[in-house]
Amino acid sequence: MTTFATIDPAAATYALHATEADATAAADAQDALFVLIAEDLEGLTIKQGAALFAATAAPLGIAPVKRFPDRATAARRIWQNLAALSATAPEAATPKAKPAAKAKAPRKSRGINLAPKAEAKPCRVGTKQAVLVDLLSRPTGATMNELIDALGNWKPITVKSGLTWDMNAVKGYGIRTEHLTGFEAFVECHLDDCGTFGTALDRAGVTSQHPDDHSDHDALLALAHEHGYDQSERIAVYHLVLPVGMDAPLPHTQSAKPKAEAGQ
Repeated sequence: MTTFATIDPAAATYALHATEADATAAADAQDALFVLIAEDLEGLTIKQGAALFAATAAPLGIAPVKRFPDRATAARRIWQNLAALSATAPEAATPKAKPAAKAKAPRKSRGINLAPKAEAKPCRVGTKQAVLVDLLSRPTGATMNELIDALGNWKPITVKSGLTWDMNAVKGYGIRTEHLTGFEAFVECHLDDCGTFGTALDRAGVTSQHPDDHSDHDALLALAHEHGYDQSERIAVYHLVLPVGMDAPLPHTQSAKPKAEAGQ
């Protein structure tokens, strides 16, 4: 039997769904992770894995685990629990026919929206946390693809964990999600010159004097499609939210010197 699940790594909660379409809709609406195979869970941290295992083990009468030796083991054990829960859940059997209901408009994804803490903590130079702060604090924010590329091809679940845990819970910054069309996201986040389109368009053999001048809109739209941005899709753009009283992120601190060097 195929298992369709969604999880919230930060809250260590899960939900089981009767069909892949139901799971996909829930993941989009709640900005949760859609889990179809065990490998989808390998982006969880060791702490998140232990918490989610405990949540899935309790209904099965399985004792919790304080710590797993590695992420792969945690993912495999959690997936075993999800599969067992799916097999015993009422909705896992043949779904009962439901009376026709009036179609509802699809819910829009809310994204990740977390209020900042009372104070923020600095990041060390060269860390992934510092990379996140630099990208998210730009006026244009950052898309998921930009974050994945900058962080060394992290999985989306790992990036979301970085936003909810590292940025908010650990460093104290808030996160705001803005949803743009593919074209808007390309203009805001991809072009080197966000104020004027001149340089980026000149490289493509197009001339435009001002963003409000739409004479080259078709050429700009074609350029967006060449970079993989679809006008019809909605793209989440994430922004850093500063604690009250701050007008810029804290400067990154230098890593501590090695003990041998410090003793010289």
